[in-house]
Amino acid sequence: MKTAFIVRETRGQWIGDFAAAVRAAGWRAELVTEPLADGERAELGSLVDGFVVVDDVRDAPAVAEALRDRQPDAVLTAAEGIIASTARIAELLGVARCPAAVFTRAHNKFAVRQALAAAGLPGPRAALFADPAEAPRIAAEVGLPAIVKPVNGAASTLVRTVSTVDELVAAYHLLATRLPENSDARYHRVLPGPLDPLRVFLVESLLDGPEYAVDVLVRDGVAEPVTVVGKPLIDERKFELGMVCPPFGLSGERAGLITEAATAAVLALGLDSTCAHVEVIDDAALGPVVVEVNAGRPAGGAQPALLRLATGIDVTAEAVSLALGTPPPARGTGLPVPVGYLIVYAEGTGRLVRVEGTAEVADLPEVLDVVTIVSPGQVLSDDQEIYAVNVLVAGFADLDDLAALHAEAAKLVRFELEEA
Repeated sequence: MKTAFIVRETRGQWIGDFAAAVRAAGWRAELVTEPLADGERAELGSLVDGFVVVDDVRDAPAVAEALRDRQPDAVLTAAEGIIASTARIAELLGVARCPAAVFTRAHNKFAVRQALAAAGLPGPRAALFADPAEAPRIAAEVGLPAIVKPVNGAASTLVRTVSTVDELVAAYHLLATRLPENSDARYHRVLPGPLDPLRVFLVESLLDGPEYAVDVLVRDGVAEPVTVVGKPLIDERKFELGMVCPPFGLSGERAGLITEAATAAVLALGLDSTCAHVEVIDDAALGPVVVEVNAGRPAGGAQPALLRLATGIDVTAEAVSLALGTPPPARGTGLPVPVGYLIVYAEGTGRLVRVEGTAEVADLPEVLDVVTIVSPGQVLSDDQEIYAVNVLVAGFADLDDLAALHAEAAKLVRFELEEA
């Protein structure tokens, strides 16, 4: 029997989903992890067929050496911070499906912006911001208002909108202070060349238009978009509050242009035998512009459940089949009504003690499922977009209905935090 090794960086619901998909393909699923507490090992033991414990899952040569005698047939992950290093492990073992260098480039937002521009795709004006003294020049080059973000960030962490040079300088100091303190390993990834992602940030001109998400599957050089998901509920911090599929009021023509932009971006980056979660803004002047390519993984949180309900396509199983090189899984049929996905965040910063109120949310007539992503002991931060509680809904009429559902769910869910 073939064996796939799933590399795990931190806790994540995706681990059980990936292991189930590996087993459904008739393979063994073993977990590669750093040392575990007894309770967590027991919890994960029911999900996988074995463990390989290593000192550092990011040390590709050491992990490859630990796996070599086990004759691995595939090595995979959906952990954002270690996608490139896991691909490097697969390369060292001769089972890679997509080059690690492709993922390394995809995790550098400025390199992505350059690659998409070279491919002739539209994009915002962009510049690297390495010195607050350069703020006046950067503002003139990119234009204001603008977005400031980590070069290797994700999930809206420390993304700031600025409208003046003073705000641009303040954003630089904020990122330079907060990023080194962030415990998420993705912000400490070493990028090729002299660029220090803890001191050099990306500034992009602000786009004007609705935002969408597209998961793209790439098999044998052919990119297939799953569908377009609308993101109509976004707060002032750029946090996603609610999504809907199909999007409200989106014509078939615009949907086609959005999926074309997403698939073109994925192919321009050289992705193959993998998937990507792509975010697009349909800018009033430029048309659909790719603003984020999360390469090597499907959508996060409960978005795979949203896509399965809306389309019948299990993007997690699809991603695993691409990593294993097995035939695509069977597909079903989506619901005949719009499906929504609501996200509730914890307010404040601290260590999670408990989450309450999810049972009351589950009792609401429009609610299909409630999925709690966070777990007790986890540190939650206002700096980071953490999908704490995810609510899948149907039976709503319009955007006002969806917004009212979010407000009701957010009022019912309660997070108890203690000082970290």
